[in-house]
Amino acid sequence: MKNNTPNILKLSRLAILLLCSILLVRCTVLLPITYSKAREKTQKILAHNGFKGKVQVKRIEKVILDSAGIYVYYTYSEETYDNQPIVLDGKITFQLDWTVYSEEYMTPSLYSETYLQQKSVKKEEQKLFKELKKQSLGFDIEDFSFKDNTLIDQEASDNLVRIAKENRKNGKHDFYGYYQIPYQTMIDEHIVTMSIRVSDTENTSKKDLEEAAKKLDASKLPDGEYEFYYFTTDKENSAYYDNSGYIGYTFNIQDGKVVQDEDD
Repeated sequence: MKNNTPNILKLSRLAILLLCSILLVRCTVLLPITYSKAREKTQKILAHNGFKGKVQVKRIEKVILDSAGIYVYYTYSEETYDNQPIVLDGKITFQLDWTVYSEEYMTPSLYSETYLQQKSVKKEEQKLFKELKKQSLGFDIEDFSFKDNTLIDQEASDNLVRIAKENRKNGKHDFYGYYQIPYQTMIDEHIVTMSIRVSDTENTSKKDLEEAAKKLDASKLPDGEYEFYYFTTDKENSAYYDNSGYIGYTFNIQDGKVVQDEDD
């Protein structure tokens, strides 16, 4: 019978080395004093950048070798003018000495889209959804929402930045001025598309969306940019490069009438 002791010792050493490497490269810091320090420093940075709400640290990861730093994952919340708490996630990477590169760019994620969470916006969404449900368009309306355009449209992004700056000048500081924006301003400044999701059936096509737009009674709908869309399992006909199954048709409403988008 062969002596397997040398092999077992080698495997044990390798396992110990691997465990030590993992612990050395990445370890989670759980000391309460570390969490307190992380919250204090994160709060200070965000306040300096115009975000003076509350910070709650969710977890901390300290990396020693690979991408060395202290990764602080947090939630940020503010009480808004319409009396509802809005909570965002965020992450700040500190150096091991608790300094931060490009501190001026540290902000909560998606803060510039918080205007979509206003009570008045949600109320208008429900109102328009009910109006659309009354119409006979050849398929069911599943959802209506205002969709942010600023990530795909530079003009929309510039308009939003300008409005937020004006808000701050006028004392509207919720989420650095990006929250308190009337839905009509959102529409007029082309910051949003009014997005209408319809049900997908086996035979639904983009042509059906175009025909639905022609049938639409727009007399009770606000002027602006619209889209009909659905998600299909027939991904070969998807309009998006990421093969998500999205099928959409865009159009405009002007003076209570549907105007087809020549670029669609």
